[in-house]
Amino acid sequence: MGIYDRDYCREDANSSAPGMMRSVSNMSMTNKLVVANIVVYILCWLAGNSNQVVNAKIYDVLAIDSSFFTHPWQIWRLITAGFMHAAAWGTHNNLGVMHIAFNMFGLWMFGRFVEQRYGAKEFFRFYLLAIIVSSLIFVVSYYFLALPEGVPVVRAVGASGGVVSVVILYCFLYPKTKLLMMMIIPVDAWIAGLIYVGYDIYLGVQSSTGESAGIAWQAHLGGAAFAALYFKLGWKFGGWGKTKPKTKLKIHKPVPDELSAHQQLIDRGEKILEQVHQRGESSLSARQRQTLKRYSELMQQRRR
Repeated sequence: MGIYDRDYCREDANSSAPGMMRSVSNMSMTNKLVVANIVVYILCWLAGNSNQVVNAKIYDVLAIDSSFFTHPWQIWRLITAGFMHAAAWGTHNNLGVMHIAFNMFGLWMFGRFVEQRYGAKEFFRFYLLAIIVSSLIFVVSYYFLALPEGVPVVRAVGASGGVVSVVILYCFLYPKTKLLMMMIIPVDAWIAGLIYVGYDIYLGVQSSTGESAGIAWQAHLGGAAFAALYFKLGWKFGGWGKTKPKTKLKIHKPVPDELSAHQQLIDRGEKILEQVHQRGESSLSARQRQTLKRYSELMQQRRR
């Protein structure tokens, strides 16, 4: 069992909920997003597998395309496109299940650690905004790029804009963590991030010459830029929909020593998490496990 699955890394469950609901409640936000993508994929398959007209209609209504600004009221596309994937049926069978498989593997692999750092709710907000931003970057780019001759509309589906954001944010958070490029070559995370972004830039240059790999590189770069800004500017979206209560009561603020102790615990906890990712949970000492438990409790208190 991994460090992320242990009790001290879970949110408190609602013990009165039915078994299925309790299981869903206990899932990490990363796993919930993976499941949501898979469920949408299966539903699209069930609806469009045997009917080409229905299949085409699904993508016409839910995908994002280069003509978005001719019907901007269809704003749901900015999100739904991020939960759609190239189908294993109909006219999209050239990619099949590999499209969703690679995206979900990347989301699960890196999302767990980003979620652990920011909390489930903040991670969810970050991910949805990353999808929206990458979708917008995709459609905006076609105001500056000429479409291939004879192609009136270019369409995009997939979670890759959000997944790239998660991967790049991970690279900022844990730049010295070793990752296996092509499952073989160990490199620091920050180097892997540069290679990832560099490849998308290369695809962009290639597309300017009329060659296309069928990859929405604009959405990838938009997602990467969003993650960089989020990290560098210290954005947090946890205050959405909240208003500060009007009160004359003096609100207690932690004293500097308390703040310093909390920050030291956070720093130690993050270093331990990086050690787990690099060398495995078995490398932890009893003292490190206790520190990680206190770190997890502190982070859960901050999420509430």
